[in-house]
Amino acid sequence: MELEKLQQNDFEAWVPFGEDAEVLIRYVSRDELKSIARKSKKISYVNHQKTEEFDDMKADIELGRAAVKDWKGFTMGGKPLPCTPENIDMLMTKWNAFAKFVNETCIDFEILMQQEREKTIKNSSLTSGQK
Repeated sequence: MELEKLQQNDFEAWVPFGEDAEVLIRYVSRDELKSIARKSKKISYVNHQKTEEFDDMKADIELGRAAVKDWKGFTMGGKPLPCTPENIDMLMTKWNAFAKFVNETCIDFEILMQQEREKTIKNSSLTSGQK
């Protein structure tokens, strides 16, 4: 397996989601995941004692913004839904299937590599007959 892409901070691939949509997912490294986890801790004080609690919602938002770079095929009110930070946040917090998909896909280097290979093969077969 070629691992050169692991050194890229911006390795990304289009990944099918559902029947009609595709999401451009950026690979998120272990170091970046740890950083997101640190940012997603809530600090509170109980009886004058500092406590830290993991904020799942904040982690989903941070991971969504780090991993989702674009999408195709999502609509709202019959119009294409643009890929904006606010719309990423909405999908990550209100649509469990989307959040699960992003959480699992962005850390799976093999899936992203496979999707990139399939896209390359598909594109080369489409253009191989042209002059």
